[in-house]
Amino acid sequence: MTKLADLAKSFAEDERPAGNLLDDESVLAQAIAATRFYAGFAALRDHEGKEPPEQSIEGDTGITTSEWALIRPLFLLYMERETALQLEASRGMGADPFGRSSSEVAIEITQLESEMPRKAFYQPIITI
Repeated sequence: MTKLADLAKSFAEDERPAGNLLDDESVLAQAIAATRFYAGFAALRDHEGKEPPEQSIEGDTGITTSEWALIRPLFLLYMERETALQLEASRGMGADPFGRSSSEVAIEITQLESEMPRKAFYQPIITI
């Protein structure tokens, strides 16, 4: 399992080093938020037997590859929304925002969040 902080750091430094406008703490905060949302519908393997999971999800939480495959798209949208909010806030200083607006990203987030219960559902197969 890879730690959530390592996944966030890898995203900021390796995947999107030039296009990322957020600091490391903000990137990790978005990864934690996406993971907490996912944990509302599926038990994280690293937190089996712990309650309540949303309180214990931090940067040192272990995430499996399959969990990250479901969390990552939501994380990317959270990152895009946060970046859009920062750019929109800079309009007053004369900066011209680029990319999608935060409201456009919010619509896609709502859609992905509504699909999460179905995507995260897992029932082990039991044979008799």
